[in-house]
Amino acid sequence: MIRQRVRIRFSKSGNLKYIGHKDLLRAFVLLFRRAELPCAMSNGFHPKIKMSFPSALALGIEGFDEVLELELKESIEPAVLIDKLNSQSIEGLNFLSARNLDESERKAKLNSSVFEMIIPDQFRFETSNRIDDFLLQKSVIVDKSSKKIPIRKVDVRDAVNDIKFQAETGLLQVEIISRDGPEVGIKELLFVLNLDKEYFQTIFPKRIKCTLADE
Repeated sequence: MIRQRVRIRFSKSGNLKYIGHKDLLRAFVLLFRRAELPCAMSNGFHPKIKMSFPSALALGIEGFDEVLELELKESIEPAVLIDKLNSQSIEGLNFLSARNLDESERKAKLNSSVFEMIIPDQFRFETSNRIDDFLLQKSVIVDKSSKKIPIRKVDVRDAVNDIKFQAETGLLQVEIISRDGPEVGIKELLFVLNLDKEYFQTIFPKRIKCTLADE
């Protein structure tokens, strides 16, 4: 049987930022069925569509360059595939591009994410100073924890590849490198900048770019 792996870029914005990754997966399953895609299925008693994401977005964050890999039972021209998906999509979910993968190409692995956010006016002066101090450091270790995972140490300075801040507009843009093990997220960076209490209060990050290890 001929199988075709395809890498799809899409955006998830608007009210869709309030649904979690599992709910997004369910939405994709229904969408693929409506679009009548010949999706490849896993084996076993409960077969599932063969799809994968190199990085799931945190709840509440919009993504404008997300990546999905899908396996099909037959080849479809990328442009046709995108048209099929967008014709059946829901508000806030837009498919941007698709590329058929060669057999030699490995599964997508996230290399880095670029986030941007607007810092409120009252925090901009201190934020500029803290960024200057942060860039002078060789290592900035903070605690990372969640409801399911105990506290672990992560190095925020090591993970931040680039950070730019426009004090006039409040635009903060940061590239965070993906590492093995516990990863640095936006929340850890905002903690270092003493802005973590503003996360999802006055500061709403969005991911604008995903770079992959093989691209």
